[in-house]
Formats: sequence, C-alpha cells, structure tokens
Amino acid sequence: MMEIALVADLHGNLPAAEAVDRDISARGIQRVWCLGDVVGKGPSSADTFDWAVNRCEFILQGNWDDGIGRKLFPKDEFYYRQLGERRMRMLTEFPLEHTCLISGRRMRLFHGRPTMPEPYYVHSDYELLSPYFEPDFDVVGYADVHRQGMRVLGFRGILFNTGSVGNGLGVPMAQYAILRGAMDSAEKAPLDINLVTVPYDRDRAVRDAREAGKRGLHNWDLFIREIESGVYARNNGAPSRKAL
Repeated sequence: MMEIALVADLHGNLPAAEAVDRDISARGIQRVWCLGDVVGKGPSSADTFDWAVNRCEFILQGNWDDGIGRKLFPKDEFYYRQLGERRMRMLTEFPLEHTCLISGRRMRLFHGRPTMPEPYYVHSDYELLSPYFEPDFDVVGYADVHRQGMRVLGFRGILFNTGSVGNGLGVPMAQYAILRGAMDSAEKAPLDINLVTVPYDRDRAVRDAREAGKRGLHNWDLFIREIESGVYARNNGAPSRKAL
C-alpha cells in the first residue's frame, strides 16, 4: 500500500507550506502531488513555487497559476516581479489534470478552474458535478474552493476536495489530503482518503503579508482577514477573480 499527500492552493503562504511539509515528513509519506494554485494571494509566491517544484512529483495548473503565468491581471505586478520569467513560463506549462489507477478505482485529479467553469463545492448540485466522472472514473479529487469535503455523488463515485494549504476556509488551518491504496493496481483493494488540517504560524504569515503590502502586494489586507477568520473576504463588491 502506498501513501500520497495531495496539496493544493499554497497561495504564497510559506509558513503554511512549511507546516504541511513537516507533517508529511513526520508521517513518513514520500510522495507528494500538487493540484495547483501554488502562487498568488499571499506574500511569498516564489518560495511556495520553489517548494512545490522541489517537493512534488507533479503540479497541476490552477486558475491563479494560469492568470499570473499569462499576465492576465494588471494588478498582479507584485507577483511578476517576485516570480521572474522562468517561473512564470513554468506556470503556463503545468498540465490540467492527472489520472491514475489506485486500488482498482479509476481516479481523476484536477485543480477546479480552469477545468470547471466556476468554483463548485462538494455539496453543489449533482448535475454540476456528475460530468467530471465521465467517461468511467470512480473517484474525483480537486481543490480550488479552499474548503475540504467528501461526498458519495449519487451512483457515480467518491468526490473529495483537498482544501487549501495556504488559504484554508471554513477551518483556518493548513489543509491537505492523504491517499492510501494500491497504486497502479486493477485489483479491488482498500482505499483511504483522509482530510488533514494542520496548525501553522499564522502570526508570521500575517507579518509577511503586511510587509509585502508595503512593497505592492494587492489585497494584502483581505488575505490577512481570510487566514485569520477562514471566511472569504470580498473587496466591497469590486470586480475581481470571481471568488478565490
């Protein structure tokens, strides 16, 4: 049986990424997969990008990775300066999804957007979520909404969300998931999907964001509000990236 840690939505929060790294190591887990959004929102995108590249077997592309890598938003200049051209080019080259066979189940993993047209939670309508099991997947895992959850979706299979390492909502801690099963095996076997929450040094993350705000980090105050409260912070209804 193999254990794999699934991380996502690091969002430039280095203290959270380091806490998750320590927890993964303490559990003796060797394999780490990343479901995207390693950059943006928080103050330390270059550091979380480098951590993910060095620690993870693969990184899937998230909506923030895509937007920053392609310079879609003028107010993201802080991230462009921090990341540099090489990292930003790599952001545009991450694949959109990963499929595998584990304990006799076909599994599909992706970030959320851009595969999904908008953020869907695990409790969203069946009709919205069912297509992601096509043509023959038994398990679907994703990220993007920063809120962990798991559900048996009708007769389709198991749907789960990893939550967010660096911008956890609902529970304002670092969030990730652990898979335990027989990799690359067509034979039916036990499959565990565990959702993990890890406390981290939020005071340090707040200090990092406040200092980065002085250097041009956009919406640093909203990021602080989110990591302290676990509640998504809208910027007074102003147009933005349609949540998260």
